[in-house]
Amino acid sequence: MNMVPWRDKRERTGGIAGIDTALSRFRDEVDGWFERFFRDPGDLSALSLPGSAGGPRMDLAESDDAITVKAELPGVDPKDIEISVTGNRLTLRGEKKQDREERGRDYHYVERQYGGFHRSIQLPTSVDSTKVSAEYKNGIVTVTLAKNPGAKAKRIPVRNA
Repeated sequence: MNMVPWRDKRERTGGIAGIDTALSRFRDEVDGWFERFFRDPGDLSALSLPGSAGGPRMDLAESDDAITVKAELPGVDPKDIEISVTGNRLTLRGEKKQDREERGRDYHYVERQYGGFHRSIQLPTSVDSTKVSAEYKNGIVTVTLAKNPGAKAKRIPVRNA
């Protein structure tokens, strides 16, 4: 079996400037898709096409009484966020609207994304859908979901026999 020496994708040597950077950016984007997919295979937003807004990145934490989900939604108006709970599934959807388009400018980079987003995650335990609160601060949406009383962990003491 022949081995091909691996070169770091960030090593850029020679090449035609415009083509090399366009191909490099495309390769980096595809690498990012694979990294996100293998980090969370159930999250198909990792496979979103270039230029489409995939689902927001989230943190999920569990305490004795509640589940807390934090989602990054910078630049999104809280009025444009819809949160729903169905069974043990939390869904965030909404839209990041573009403020205005500036005419007469030649952009060198256009990386910010606008448009609709959708992300749905399975919760680790059952929750009380009547006791859900959401707060938006500094581009982060924090959703707190109270656990059902039957879903709370019960400590069982062990006695000497």
